[in-house]
Amino acid sequence: MYASVEITKGWDIWNKMAEEMNPEMESAGMKFIFKGCDMDEKKVYMILEFESMEKSQEWLTRPDILQKRIEAGADVESTEIIPLKD
Repeated sequence: MYASVEITKGWDIWNKMAEEMNPEMESAGMKFIFKGCDMDEKKVYMILEFESMEKSQEWLTRPDILQKRIEAGADVESTEIIPLKD
């Protein structure tokens, strides 16, 4: 899937949170293929691999995951997800 989200605390803080969540993501069948930000560090762009859209949506909407994302500066309301086909 392709995903993007606006961030308010810069790339380093958001990326640290993302790296720390890798084990939790893997347990949900998800992993980053690519992640990066624009030059102003206002928006993050990601390509992720996942086992099922349902599982990934479940994971992304868990209250503890939402809280970690918010604390890292993600504007969760701005999250855009586009499923991609191989």
